[in-house]
Amino acid sequence: MVKPTQPRQLDHPDVAPHRVNAVHDCPAPASSVFAVLADNPGAARWLGWYVTSVATTSTAEHGVGSTRAVSWLYGIGRLEERFIGWEEPSLWSFTLTGARPGLFREFVERIRIEPLGEDSCRVHYDMGVDFTPFGKVLARPLIAWVNQEIGSTLQRLSDAAVAR
Repeated sequence: MVKPTQPRQLDHPDVAPHRVNAVHDCPAPASSVFAVLADNPGAARWLGWYVTSVATTSTAEHGVGSTRAVSWLYGIGRLEERFIGWEEPSLWSFTLTGARPGLFREFVERIRIEPLGEDSCRVHYDMGVDFTPFGKVLARPLIAWVNQEIGSTLQRLSDAAVAR
């Protein structure tokens, strides 16, 4: 069963109790990076081995208010997301509206893409999260794992953008 979470706004990664931030320079245009982010079904190819599928769950596939579901570990976990930031090719952000297991109380991911030239850009990744009482037991190792994995994930995003 998916547990509801408390949706938050774009600034949540700046004020959340737990945060992850990373910066990655990509040798592809900002529009290519954004195109990779906007490809919901294709996201499972670059997000990581643990992501099984990403599927649009709203009538609108893209834009503020559109929704998607991310299945991980072959359905053991599920994240329900609603987009709160969508400005091509510079801003892509979502908040969780539900999660299984019920680890998260509030969660926002925000990606800002800054052009560095015609063929390169800088990706700014920000995550802000607060955990449920159950999730707080796992907060430290989960945040440490995300901090460890985010560099590889951003590199896979970059590789996918270059391949476009």
